[in-house]
Amino acid sequence: EGVMFKYKNEIMKRCLELTEPVFGPYEYQVLDVSMNRRRALNSLIIGQPNNIYIAPADSEWDAKTIAIKIPIRKGLLSYRLLLVHKDNLDKFSSVKTLEDLKLLTAGLRVGWVTADIFKTSAIESTLSPTFEGLFLQLKNRRFDYLPRSLYEVFDDLTIRPEILKDVVIEPNIALFIPMPTYIYVSNKEPQIAKRLEAGLKLLVNNGELDVILNRHYGQAITNANIEGRTVIKIPNPYFDIDNNAFDHKHWLML
Repeated sequence: EGVMFKYKNEIMKRCLELTEPVFGPYEYQVLDVSMNRRRALNSLIIGQPNNIYIAPADSEWDAKTIAIKIPIRKGLLSYRLLLVHKDNLDKFSSVKTLEDLKLLTAGLRVGWVTADIFKTSAIESTLSPTFEGLFLQLKNRRFDYLPRSLYEVFDDLTIRPEILKDVVIEPNIALFIPMPTYIYVSNKEPQIAKRLEAGLKLLVNNGELDVILNRHYGQAITNANIEGRTVIKIPNPYFDIDNNAFDHKHWLML
């Protein structure tokens, strides 16, 4: 996971360090296990093998675990850039609105929150059961675009130079899907949830969250150049329609 993995770990460790005076010593262990969302939720419900998981906001997770509703990435996941096969680039030259986007097909992974959101908004998508399968399908032009967060998209290309040698980042469009990332804690560990929430509040209030975020993601935010793009907004049913989820300032100042 690269940057994402390092960022999440640093946030978790700082939350635990900052709360040591009140909550005492801690033991923090990262499980080297690949989990899809369903398996991760099930493991939180029973409290093992893991009792903490960081994931995009989800109503089912809110209901079945303890959600710490402080966005640990300040809504950075809300912004998506599009990976596109270079031979399909001209399809995007006239895309300015959500209705225009609906004429094209996205590639998404089964189980992603984004897949549910696209389905609700009636945006055509092709689903892959595996993550790497998405890139192979993109290479073979089975769909028109693969939406990736602005901190993933550059790494995607760097990590797979052979498969994606004919794939580029579409230069003029960004998607905005309001999507906070929360720490979810097993219901069996209310004290851990209390501690992490206290730690996160300290990180927000002392400005350290901004500093850590900028250190890990600042370059990607600059490279993404959101202000120079047409931003297409896609509603997330997780939020009430009339709240400020679509207000960029509510999320991240780019």
